[in-house]
Amino acid sequence: MKKRFLKRYRNMSLHQKLRYIMLSLALPLVLCMFAALGVFVCYAGQYRKVTHNVTIGSSFNLNFKETIDLKMYHYSVGSTQQKELPIEDVEEAVRIARSLKATTRYKNSRQALLNVINYCENLKSRMYMLEQTKDYDSRQLQLENNIYVLTGLIRGKMLDYIYYEAAYLSDIGNEMTRSITTTIVCIGGIMLLVVITVLRRSLYFSKDITQPIGSLCENVRLIGEGKFQVNPVEIHDYEIAELDTGIRNMAQRISVLLKNVKQEEMLHHKMELQLLQAQINPHFLYNTLDTIVWLVECGMNEEAVKMLGDLSVFFRTMLSGGEDIISLEEEVIHTRSYLDIQQVRYRDILDFEISLPAELEKVCLPKLTLQPLAENALYHGVKEKRGKSTIWIDCHLEEETVVIQVRDNGIGMSSERLQRLRTALNDRQRIGFGISAVQERLQLFFGEAYGITVFSTYGKGTCVEVRIPISEKIKPKS
Repeated sequence: MKKRFLKRYRNMSLHQKLRYIMLSLALPLVLCMFAALGVFVCYAGQYRKVTHNVTIGSSFNLNFKETIDLKMYHYSVGSTQQKELPIEDVEEAVRIARSLKATTRYKNSRQALLNVINYCENLKSRMYMLEQTKDYDSRQLQLENNIYVLTGLIRGKMLDYIYYEAAYLSDIGNEMTRSITTTIVCIGGIMLLVVITVLRRSLYFSKDITQPIGSLCENVRLIGEGKFQVNPVEIHDYEIAELDTGIRNMAQRISVLLKNVKQEEMLHHKMELQLLQAQINPHFLYNTLDTIVWLVECGMNEEAVKMLGDLSVFFRTMLSGGEDIISLEEEVIHTRSYLDIQQVRYRDILDFEISLPAELEKVCLPKLTLQPLAENALYHGVKEKRGKSTIWIDCHLEEETVVIQVRDNGIGMSSERLQRLRTALNDRQRIGFGISAVQERLQLFFGEAYGITVFSTYGKGTCVEVRIPISEKIKPKS
């Protein structure tokens, strides 16, 4: 990223560089202002919501118990003032509690509201029970033991809700104060950093103009003396680069050649690093060891021993004595051990079958070609589909080409996603480490005529086809 930025910066004109320095000062200021404004708006919104909830909760609590108790008393004694159950009042209370719940984000407050709603529903059922009771004494007993108790519980829970929201309101105020202080300190630090950075870039900008001109004068003097092997001038400006083009024409061609060689070396080194990274899969190891522990604890010792054996085979074939090139037989053994381990964990959804003819066992290919494809089939195909699925690995020969198919009847891919995947593989774009690394290593060793082709239908499954030449000794293409 840094190299790419420096290359882009060096290709700018003097006018563009000057404008870039000005933007470097103005843009952080604007971003800091928006960040501070965002912090204030966020806390103001939270403060407003909690205040609204406390206000509604307070009004609900002041009126509810006395109103319901009085109405139910008149109803129970048969007073003409209350001929019907106050069900609407209780439903209104439920509506208020649910509206508060929609704007409440804290766990304790939400639990208090859930209790209010449940008590209100219970209160309605007790009201209907009292309505069915004709005996006066029984009604008074139910009124005392059920109605008054429930309205008291409802009021208590609403008081709890108001208490929690008030506490959160205080917390928000304290947190807002801390955030404002932190924001001010951060903005001050950022502005100091921006000023220092802009000052450094300004000094670099002036130095970037004077030094190349002096170097150009020195090269002209050397050429005048017959010394054509001049040192390349470090030029960061397009205008000055135009002056240097004629002087360093031959040096530029040599530089391009060296650059191409360096890129090939970097690519090879990158592939080695990617291969090393692909060999390290701590999550797989952790999950496997956890499964072995579980098997032992459940008394399934034979399954645990078999899984340990598979894990040993998996890492032994992964190491392969430090060799990057192994036989197809070893790669299949490595992949089979991986699938055996995973089948213990996903026995309800995973089956697999591997077919390798004897005449193809000694064919050589880069290590870790099939296992990443089988892993993709498991995690992106089998696990995404409900029910049991199967992974097939078939190897066969077509003329002088070995064709290896890793198929599954999992969820598959949509046509749009499949097209994006094919385009990314053709353009050598990064679309996930596994399949991209396999494609790059195959083309590094065998050339662009070989590699991976993907076929898929959504809902039916995916087939990844690997094509390599039939060979028992390979090396990277130059």
